[in-house]
Amino acid sequence: MTMVLAVGLLSACEVIPENEQITEVFTPTDPSAIKRTSVLIEYSGWQCVNCPTAAEEAHHLKEQYGENLVVVVMHPESNPNTRHNNKPQLNYTCPEADSLYIMMGGTNTTPFPTGNVNLVKDATKGYFNDYDKWATLVSQAYSTPKPVIIGQEVKGTTDSKDITITIDITNAGSEMIDATLQVWLTEDNVIGSQKKPEGTDKNYAHNHLMRASISPLWGDAVRLEAQQKEQLTYHYTLPENVVKENCNIVALVSVNGEVIQAKETKVGS
Repeated sequence: MTMVLAVGLLSACEVIPENEQITEVFTPTDPSAIKRTSVLIEYSGWQCVNCPTAAEEAHHLKEQYGENLVVVVMHPESNPNTRHNNKPQLNYTCPEADSLYIMMGGTNTTPFPTGNVNLVKDATKGYFNDYDKWATLVSQAYSTPKPVIIGQEVKGTTDSKDITITIDITNAGSEMIDATLQVWLTEDNVIGSQKKPEGTDKNYAHNHLMRASISPLWGDAVRLEAQQKEQLTYHYTLPENVVKENCNIVALVSVNGEVIQAKETKVGS
């Protein structure tokens, strides 16, 4: 079926009612041949002296897994490591990052750096994991493929910050899946301050930085019939404070709160 959503940079997300829905049957794909892409959420702050070490770990994992790992770095305002004292040049926070952090149980005493893989909550440890655990969690997720494929296309013009995002979600399995789609905006190469053990680096490159949620934060419900494809389209205006060429669109498909497939696409690519 085809669902068209329009999301603008407004005080709240504006959703256009669903258009005529079309079902597309596709050539069967062997589910075991589908590689799972995970999302690593890295909670960080410019005042956290050990966060650059965690960022290096995320970078190494990204080099290892390539397109099968999406990294999203969040600076939640509820943690003192992100405090900026109303100085715009030190503010890398966004409301959506803070909402996710609080949902995961984050407080003003949660130690940084910390992270999460695929929005999975451990029965005893909760959502947060030290960076020395990330490699194991990503490896475990990679070895448990899911029968879902994400295709994503981002279009726009060079003289405008208006973009159109088309996302195809294919269920290659034999059973229907009730899923949720989240679509996020991230930005690379945001040059600014970062504290390190040896002092403050004022030319630090913040990469994978969470800027906004394009879909509703908790996602849009998508019913994936077996052996069929669903398509969703979002119309969005990039915020004024981002560099379009450095932006990425991250799509996450979740089932029962766990991300089972992810996709990252550069804006304009």
